[in-house]
Amino acid sequence: METTRRAWAVDAGRRTAVAVVLALVATVLAVIHAPAASAYPGADEIEAAKEAIANQAASVEELDAAIAALERAAEDADVAALVAGEDYADAQQANIDAQRALFSANARADEAADALETARAGLAAVAQATYRNGGDLDALEAILKADGFEDVIARYDALGRASSNADVQLQQVRAAALVAETMQTYADSAAEDALAAEQTARTALDDAKQAQADAVAAIDEARAVQEMAVTQLAALRGVAIELEQERQDGLAAARDAAAAEQAAADREQAQSSGSGGSGGTGGSGGSGGTTGGTGGSTGGSTGGSGSTPDPEPTEDDTTPLPGGATSGWKSSAADGVAAADYSLTLQGLPYLLGGSGPDSYDCSGLTQASWRAAGYNIPRTSRTQYAGMTRVSFSNLRVGDLLFWGDNQIASEIYHVAIYIGNGKVMEARKPGVPASTRYYDDWGIENLMPYVARP
Repeated sequence: METTRRAWAVDAGRRTAVAVVLALVATVLAVIHAPAASAYPGADEIEAAKEAIANQAASVEELDAAIAALERAAEDADVAALVAGEDYADAQQANIDAQRALFSANARADEAADALETARAGLAAVAQATYRNGGDLDALEAILKADGFEDVIARYDALGRASSNADVQLQQVRAAALVAETMQTYADSAAEDALAAEQTARTALDDAKQAQADAVAAIDEARAVQEMAVTQLAALRGVAIELEQERQDGLAAARDAAAAEQAAADREQAQSSGSGGSGGTGGSGGSGGTTGGTGGSTGGSTGGSGSTPDPEPTEDDTTPLPGGATSGWKSSAADGVAAADYSLTLQGLPYLLGGSGPDSYDCSGLTQASWRAAGYNIPRTSRTQYAGMTRVSFSNLRVGDLLFWGDNQIASEIYHVAIYIGNGKVMEARKPGVPASTRYYDDWGIENLMPYVARP
């Protein structure tokens, strides 16, 4: 009987603790000011998680699912911000190209205008010479006014030559006028394009900044709601909050491992089918390392986490590769090492959207600078780097190769690039607030890792 009373007392105490926690959670949820649902990627998941936490009858499984959804929500918001950043990088590069085109167009228009003036001056000179040589008279007058036979021949030839020169000069003027008009039209069009490109870049920059702010808000809110869910789970399971957090970390690591395994399978399938990385099914919907990953212990992909030795680099690797990848690169393995070594000298530098150095970089600015140091000029943005360089099968990954992340593994949705430095690690400049640093490539966003790497 005494044992029964004690058990009842313990259960009553736990029920009281749960009631207190639920009351506290309800109070906190009431004061959290969250944007309306769908205000940013992940907002719907966050709202659903709040409802699950507020539900006093929510089970452990439901709260576990809510926490997993919160991790995905935070990752979705982060990816949306990075996609917006790459959209800005593309727009800014288009703006730079448009300004260069305008400068060139104006220079050509000026040259054409100078050529037209020169042609007009030449026509005027011929007209004056024709007048001085009797070009205003017909051939008969020229002969009648001649002084002797030799003078007749001279005056007649001069008249013919003057007339011929006038025709040539007239044609030159007409041609120069046409070129000048065409070049001026081209310059006017280039000016309109440059203005539009500048406005587009400004809008893209504003969008990118807003997306980053939205991502920060979503991630902060997801973490706050997740903490409440962990607290509620700890009370429901009668364990300490720290122990419940450890359990959640383990669940997140398991999701990461499953995502890494699925991503590796997706890459293998994409390479065997020759998709070239233009699309893909993505991962299994895991957290993608939002919780920080396990230091790269998930494995599941070639070269990841140092668990698989890097393939032996070769200087003359021209063997045809599966899946449509090509072997048309010009860089050597030593060049790749030089690029990777230079990238490591940029550790600790701040991230700057559109940054190309020397004091700050974005992701593609860092990879471009690294390969420039090795003697290769590669495109400026991550998407143009993926499109403009030789794609190589992941199984042939070597130091210096570039790894790309794209939403659902879609090339047009690439949002990040990093340079491989060996032993499963990359060097990168990932996002605002995070200095350039190294990490295992499979501890973040593994389900969005493109199935090919790129090599100059």
